[in-house]
Amino acid sequence: MVYTTRSSAAKPNPDFTAFARQPGEGNLAWGERAAVDIGQVDPDECTYLVLLGGADTLAFRVRVAQAHLRPDMLPSLWSHSLLVKLRGPSLRNAQAISVPLVQPGGPAYPPYENGVVETRLTDFDDPERFPNIAIAALPIPQSRILQRVDVFRSARSSLDGLEHVLRWLAFSWGVARTGNPLHENYGLPSACMLEIVCAAEDFELTPGLESRVSCPEAIWASLRHWHEYYEKTGDRKVPYGRYSADHWYPILEPRDRHPPAPPQGPRRRAKKPPR
Repeated sequence: MVYTTRSSAAKPNPDFTAFARQPGEGNLAWGERAAVDIGQVDPDECTYLVLLGGADTLAFRVRVAQAHLRPDMLPSLWSHSLLVKLRGPSLRNAQAISVPLVQPGGPAYPPYENGVVETRLTDFDDPERFPNIAIAALPIPQSRILQRVDVFRSARSSLDGLEHVLRWLAFSWGVARTGNPLHENYGLPSACMLEIVCAAEDFELTPGLESRVSCPEAIWASLRHWHEYYEKTGDRKVPYGRYSADHWYPILEPRDRHPPAPPQGPRRRAKKPPR
């Protein structure tokens, strides 16, 4: 069991709201519109965070594992968490910083960077591969967060990102009867990195959960339901943003026993696997 603290907020964060995807729109185009809608975040004042919900088998395993953090026990909407490194006014020139479960091949050697990988944000543009997306602005200057990431890269003693990578790969690939890593206090490595770099700037990314057990579902819950907690902190640093999350797995139950409907739109039917 994963022990979490529930927010006491009666209503979701009014500044972190649904923002519909247009027909055929990619994630970068959606992100550009969402950034305009929330007010073109200034990197001198804020840092962009992105959550993605993948639709492949690895993402499915990760999303189901996080169901234990949800009161309805449904699979999480999310499988990936990224830090956005802006290089100008457009997201198309931005970089994505994360600790992915699938580490790149040579010449990079993961232990040198504690598993941290920097890629183009455009690598995550495909809405078929990543049908769910959320973008949030954290009230911390980007330059300060990037400095903390550099420290994390060379400080495996604070959190060994690669240990978390191996635990999640073993679970996701069904190796040696490996159980759900969250039950053993191993969060998803990219979310844990974000947790640690934010904590170094005195910002609690997931107030209801220990940092080394962090995961995209916990970050999502904080963005949506912990706004009253943030409002009571000294600087009133409340995250804000937008999301589009229509991809749910088709789980059917009697209506009178089913939890409340998802926060946005109809469920997208999953494709049947080939016979």
